[in-house]
Amino acid sequence: MAAPPIKRKKKKHSRSLVRKYWSLVPVLVGVGMIGWIATGPKWSRARIKRPGGKTIAGYVADTQKMTQEYVHYYGKPLNNSEIERGFDQANERLSDGDFSNAVGLLEQVSKVASVPVVFNNLGVLYVELNDKARAINAFREALARDIDYRAVRLNLERMKDVMALGVDPVTHEVESNNSATLGNIIMPGKTVEAEIEAGVGDVDYFRVTTPPAPRDRISIEVTNGSKTLAPVLRVLTEEGRITDWNKTIREAGTNLQQTIAPTPNTTLYLEISGHDTSAGAYTLLVRPLKAFDTYEPNDDIFNASRITVGTTIVANIMDANDTDFYSFVSPRTGTVSIVISNRSTTLIPALSTFFPDKRSSGFGPDIRTPGLNLRHTMDVHENQIYFIQVWSQANTSGDYSLVVE
Repeated sequence: MAAPPIKRKKKKHSRSLVRKYWSLVPVLVGVGMIGWIATGPKWSRARIKRPGGKTIAGYVADTQKMTQEYVHYYGKPLNNSEIERGFDQANERLSDGDFSNAVGLLEQVSKVASVPVVFNNLGVLYVELNDKARAINAFREALARDIDYRAVRLNLERMKDVMALGVDPVTHEVESNNSATLGNIIMPGKTVEAEIEAGVGDVDYFRVTTPPAPRDRISIEVTNGSKTLAPVLRVLTEEGRITDWNKTIREAGTNLQQTIAPTPNTTLYLEISGHDTSAGAYTLLVRPLKAFDTYEPNDDIFNASRITVGTTIVANIMDANDTDFYSFVSPRTGTVSIVISNRSTTLIPALSTFFPDKRSSGFGPDIRTPGLNLRHTMDVHENQIYFIQVWSQANTSGDYSLVVE
């Protein structure tokens, strides 16, 4: 059912391909916008010279840092030369004093590589262009990913006037935030105090970026601060698409909790309202549950975790969208046994195997009952690297142990 019309409110005070996918499609968003850029030299200086010998402090012109941060936040290499060239070209535009085009290039880079260094540089450039509102937003985007990000913190120490306006992700709702475009930027792990105001069709929007890789389960918690509010949650993508993670509480004074498992470093909008015009104070907390195992991220064959033959490991299928890839070096020519021991009453384990060239070599036995174990024999050659994939059937999840013997 369509959402009820939103009235502008008054200010307040204050998820089998080869039985399941085994590779990920590279992200290409924004490449077309910067494909025209000529290859430029790579810069490593942290200060860019302006015409006349002046410098711009706080701008980090290190492409390698950007690619390193991408691996950290997304759990995989960037592998996108156009985005790297876009970052380099922004540095060149900046050295020529062309701040506006440097900003345009970095904005396109940020659509693919949404990492702190890019937002830090955007913040510095917006300050140079005397656009403090956009500077604050850029610095907040960086801090929403790393609250202690050094480059931003150093910049804010120098920019006392920007700091005075409040750059950190909010811990108290800031009005007006009754649309996605006005959503308050918040940070996972930090409680936010807010209120649905009575009588004005109030709706609150918050913008949150999910934690770095590996993918995790996230708890969204609306804790009631009144006896009158029956909270409603809608979760929207950055593009404004409504997800299926929505939840409605119909009893006033009751808390709301929803668990989701989005991709890492993804921006989401949280819309909080009151069911049937209810209103009242509440606190919002987006809490990472750290439900992933220690071998993550290993959701594709190119990021398979290396395990040792004869050694038992303990891991989990976190949810229906999770899949685990492992690699091992065969100690001999002949066969090895792959044993998946169920450590839950819910998981229906499944197994795929791959040759050293990553081509599919077959599947394990078809298990149909939750909680059962799985054993499979595989032909191998000495000193060759083989790959295996543990996944689940029927959208099940749970803990397991694995050993190749």
